[in-house]
Amino acid sequence: MKTGRLALAGLGLALMFAPVLAAKSPGADLAQRLGCFACHSRPDQGSGEAVSLANVGTRFSADQLKALLAHPRRYHPQARMPNYAHLRPHELQALIDYLLTLK
Repeated sequence: MKTGRLALAGLGLALMFAPVLAAKSPGADLAQRLGCFACHSRPDQGSGEAVSLANVGTRFSADQLKALLAHPRRYHPQARMPNYAHLRPHELQALIDYLLTLK
């Protein structure tokens, strides 16, 4: 019987955390995997080495973000940010969509 209770308890925990996991956007996940937050601070955390991403969605349009992500040194020659022109179009769009939510 203990095993049954533990299995149900585990299922309950999985269901409890499911909305949290589902709420994370593909763009946020991609930003995490690309290492964006190693240099850029998140809106809800302290400062990073690079410009904060807080309010980035109000500072730039989708087209501007696309250009900055694809060719960062064209706009900031001293930037150490990698070029993300290699991303698949849907990945780049997911990242842009996520950044636009940061207001």
